[in-house]
Amino acid sequence: MGYKTILVHLNDRRRAEHLLRPAIALAARWNAHLIGLHAYPSIPQLSAFGTRISGEIVGSIVGAAHQESEHIKAVFDRMTANQPFVPEWVSIKSMGADIAELVMERGRAADLIITSQSDRDWEMTPILDFPERLAIESGRPVLVVPNAGSFNNIGRSVMVAWSGSRESARAAFDALPLLTEAESVRVLGVAEPARNGRESTRLPETAITASLARHGVNATAMQSAPGNHSVCDEILARLADVDGDLLVMGAYGHSRFSELVFGGVTRHMARHMTVPTLFSH
Repeated sequence: MGYKTILVHLNDRRRAEHLLRPAIALAARWNAHLIGLHAYPSIPQLSAFGTRISGEIVGSIVGAAHQESEHIKAVFDRMTANQPFVPEWVSIKSMGADIAELVMERGRAADLIITSQSDRDWEMTPILDFPERLAIESGRPVLVVPNAGSFNNIGRSVMVAWSGSRESARAAFDALPLLTEAESVRVLGVAEPARNGRESTRLPETAITASLARHGVNATAMQSAPGNHSVCDEILARLADVDGDLLVMGAYGHSRFSELVFGGVTRHMARHMTVPTLFSH
């Protein structure tokens, strides 16, 4: 059991090596087919984004995009050389209105998508960084790797954030290849306050740990109440307490009037994650 096709979304030469290290480690673990994908926007997309582009600089922009692709490809080729798995490089210029759609189309044929956390200080983030959208819209589990930290080999100590929701159930079972090989797995249920005077009737974390045990996962149930902390801060605090190196959680969001609206927990965790996080919707 394992992820046999892994797609890693490489969109920035500065972060290529950092993102490829955990991707290569996972591909080697399961002898998976590793696809490195670089998708870049067309000139009309950049113009629609609000960038004024004159005819004099179109050539330089096109050349820069090609150079970026070649640089990332060189990193991918170097780091995947002599690996036990089969690597595949794909570079595509998106001619549509939404580059994220192109990445998702390719990603839907993969067992797992790996991508970087958004870099809010990068001027190209509004076009090229969209991990939350991949998690909500792709239909595949998405492993988001933080921009800060070293994550060469993940999955030793895993925490599953459990709310009893559809999304958290999807995440727990989508993560089975990682959970079955982990040294320790903890299922953290964060109690939510009563709504309209009614206590929550969610499935307890002991039920999911029992189900995981039937897959050979020796998971420990934990429960915590956020108190004065936000749910995200509580999860991150408990993750640090157990020296976790991977978080598994549901991604929450919905489309409203053609706009994707992310749940507060998903948005906050995507911005403040401290370890790689596997999201499922």
